[in-house]
Amino acid sequence: MRAILLTLMLLAGCATAPVAVLRSPQVDAPFAFNGRVLIKHGSQRDSSGIHWEHHVRDEILLLGPLGYTVGRIGRDSRGATLEDASGKQYAAGDAESLMQEALGWQLPLSGLRYWVVAQPAPDVEFRSERNASGQMTVLRQQGWEIRYSRYAGSAPDALPKQLDMSREGFSVLLQIDEWQAQ
Repeated sequence: MRAILLTLMLLAGCATAPVAVLRSPQVDAPFAFNGRVLIKHGSQRDSSGIHWEHHVRDEILLLGPLGYTVGRIGRDSRGATLEDASGKQYAAGDAESLMQEALGWQLPLSGLRYWVVAQPAPDVEFRSERNASGQMTVLRQQGWEIRYSRYAGSAPDALPKQLDMSREGFSVLLQIDEWQAQ
C-alpha cells in the first residue's frame, strides 16, 4: 500500500501545467485548427464547423452539424476553388469573390490567415490594441475590426481561441477549439 501511495505522489509531482499553444515567430507560418464559425449578415445567420490547414496552399473545410463537408475551399497563388456539398465546383482568381459567387457571403481569407494567429496582414495599414500581457485585443485592418476575446494561454505569443470580426453589418464569430502542431 505504501509503495502505491509513494508511486502516486511521485507521478503527481511529475505532472505539469497545460502548455499554451504559441504562434510561430515567422510571418505567414503554417498552421491548422478545428473550430466553429457563426456568420451574421442582416437577418441571415449561417454556422458551420471549420477545419483550416494553412501551408503553401490553404485547405478549408466547412462542416455541417454531423461533421459532413458542406464546402471545401482551396487557395494558393494561382487562385481559389470551392466545392459545395452537392459536388458543384467553382473557380476564381481569389477566394473572396469565389465565396461571394458560390455562398452569397465572403470571408476576407487573404487577411484572415494572419488574423487567426493575431498578426496583421503584412504591407497593409492597420491599427491595434494590446492588453497588459502584450496580446492583441483589437486589430483594425482592411475595413474589418477583429476583437480577440480568448487566448490559449497568457503568454504574449499564445494563439487566439476566439475572434469576433465585424464590417459594415457583417459579423463573423470564430471559435477555435483545437490548434494542431505544424
